[in-house]
Amino acid sequence: MQGLHFRSRITGAFVLSSCLFVAPLEAADELEPIIVTTPMRMAQTVDDSLHPVSVITREDIERLQPNSVPELIRGLPGVQVGASGGFGKQTGVFLRGANANQMIVLVDGVRAGSATAGGAAWEFIPVDQIERIEVVRGPRASAYGADAVGGVIQIFTRSPAREPVRELMVGYGRYNTRQASASVSADSGAWRYHLGASHLASDGYDVLRGGDPDDDGYRNDAVNARLGYRMDNGVDLEWRLLRAQGRTEFDSLWTSGTHEEDFVQQAASVQLSGPAGSAGGWRVIAGETRDERDTLDGDGRYRYDTRRRNLSAQTDWLLSRTQLSLGADYLHDQVSGSTDFARDSRDSRAVFAQLHSEWSRHQFGAGLRNDWYSDFGTHGTGDLAWAYRLDEAWRIRGSAGTAFRAPTFNDLYFPWGLGNPDLDPERARNLEAGLEYGRAGHRLGLNVFENRVRDLIIYDTDTFTMQNINRARITGAEASWQWAGRDWQLAASYTWLHARDEATGNQLPRRARHSARLDADRSLGALRYGLSLIGQGRRYDDPSNTLELPGYVTMDLRGGYRLDRHWELSAAWNNVFDRDYETVAGYRQPGQALNVSLRGRF
Repeated sequence: MQGLHFRSRITGAFVLSSCLFVAPLEAADELEPIIVTTPMRMAQTVDDSLHPVSVITREDIERLQPNSVPELIRGLPGVQVGASGGFGKQTGVFLRGANANQMIVLVDGVRAGSATAGGAAWEFIPVDQIERIEVVRGPRASAYGADAVGGVIQIFTRSPAREPVRELMVGYGRYNTRQASASVSADSGAWRYHLGASHLASDGYDVLRGGDPDDDGYRNDAVNARLGYRMDNGVDLEWRLLRAQGRTEFDSLWTSGTHEEDFVQQAASVQLSGPAGSAGGWRVIAGETRDERDTLDGDGRYRYDTRRRNLSAQTDWLLSRTQLSLGADYLHDQVSGSTDFARDSRDSRAVFAQLHSEWSRHQFGAGLRNDWYSDFGTHGTGDLAWAYRLDEAWRIRGSAGTAFRAPTFNDLYFPWGLGNPDLDPERARNLEAGLEYGRAGHRLGLNVFENRVRDLIIYDTDTFTMQNINRARITGAEASWQWAGRDWQLAASYTWLHARDEATGNQLPRRARHSARLDADRSLGALRYGLSLIGQGRRYDDPSNTLELPGYVTMDLRGGYRLDRHWELSAAWNNVFDRDYETVAGYRQPGQALNVSLRGRF
């Protein structure tokens, strides 16, 4: 019945939305090739990638008008989101049913996230400072190492424009939400630069049902900077910085009083790259990410500071129809704060190799990696992938791979005996197959997968410490479709997911069996308009499956009008039917909200 109810909601909303888009669809040109670098750490097109990948561009961000990154990516194939309220509130992203800490997040090639709790602070990433996002589904540990069980999401910050450009944006919306951003950018001769700043503030609303009757506000001030220089011999040097800081207010199920958190999120890096012979290249990236939290939770105050220092060196070769990449990574994690961990730092070193080759209609991919951690030793991973082009439009593919998640500082070294320094990594094995089509403006993908995870780390009530005692089996299917015409952009996705605890047979918390998304946009001269339908089936908020979260479908409308060649007025009407729903038990999602913005380019 759950699936029937979900499908009836989606069908009804789709029929209603189609009334807004009654014009016939015209013939489309071929889709432009999309270049990605995340799946195998080397440049290739989406159509050549042996691993499923979704791409969000800057044009998509401005068209969809999201307030946060979770709003932007929710409902993509394999992506589900659980949030304790609106933007700026604690958020977990589940990729292909894996836990929120079983995924790697990169910012401009540098690893982000907390070394204490694991996972990234999605709620604090400033969406206005993003150029593009690549979402790679499936285990990529052979390329990136620990935690890439569900996949890898890489965020690329705003980059220099080819011509000198100045941008300005101001906006206002419900909950007294204020937005402003400005940037300058140019790429001329040897030098290039981009400097941008953004401000987002909202009075918010009371996110907790039955909790403190107060509005829970949010403020985020961010800066993004890039400076690059190209030398005559082809060597390129670039410095990058993304920094966001602010405060979020929240409600707690367990304590009363004032609840607020001051935060700093920062990613800084330097990349040096150049050619290697006539058909190759090399690059070295050194960077540091910071996750700082100062939290007032009722009567207690807590401080956590994670610093992750990355160093990566890689060389790529193109030999006929074969791409080969060899490299090494180094990661140093340092934690500090009000908690006295038994150990406050660790190191990991790794070497890896990635191969992509084509022969006739066949494509082959392989990856190997060996990681050495200072606290739990060595772990090796690998994967194999194959694809066959049935004709110019159709392709079938399959892959098998392994992955692991490294125990966090909380798992290993939390005080009072709760941490367990003898923990092993969580281990995963994945199998998948896919069918793809690309022609006449259409891009279609169908994938089925199974991921078995063992040695899951949970709190053991018998020993009162963390132990490797759980197993999970995650099976699923994804369908995605994109179509682009002269005036139209359409995209739809559906994911069926069966993520269960093998010991109890229960559904893993906050992961729905069914999720879907539809985006439809049309441009008519100076006018553009569109809608999004986003839906999830029911989920459970607890491992015992006693606390059910009902399914939901929401509709968002948006539009824009170009006033002249410099200015555009935009509006987004989110949750049009004021759907009351939760993705974390007890915490309301935002209601109906209208946001208006004015953007200028000079």
